[in-house]
Amino acid sequence: MALTEQQRSEIYNNLTKAIGPKEAEFLMAQQPPGGWEQFATKRDLAELDLKTQVGFAEVHAKMDKGFAEVHAKMDKGFAEVKEQFAEVKEQFAEVKEQFAEVKQQFAATDMRFAELSVKRSRDVWAFIAAVTLMSVSICGSVFLAVWQLAPS
Repeated sequence: MALTEQQRSEIYNNLTKAIGPKEAEFLMAQQPPGGWEQFATKRDLAELDLKTQVGFAEVHAKMDKGFAEVHAKMDKGFAEVKEQFAEVKEQFAEVKEQFAEVKQQFAATDMRFAELSVKRSRDVWAFIAAVTLMSVSICGSVFLAVWQLAPS
């Protein structure tokens, strides 16, 4: 129970009469200004300790729950990313197949150009041979015509 100022004054006056003013003042100074009930007892500290432990247990439980939720979200996110990478990998495989097809088409085109080049060479040589033969025939015909027309 807290002492009122009137009670403190009465105690001081009674102490002054009983033991003298200096001693009464010394004893009154030993009394805390708000009274002894403001000091914590061992029981108060034990109750505070228990409340603190319960509070920390609650905080730990909330943190564990929060971390579990974060881990679940992260696992879900990583699964989605893994799935997307698998899709991208499939798309790259398709692109790789398409490039292989294009490469085959280029190879076929190169082969066709090579065939046309060989054929062109044969055609050019055949043309040269035909022109040469025709030139020889014309020259021969002209020579024969000139020889027959020439006075003997």
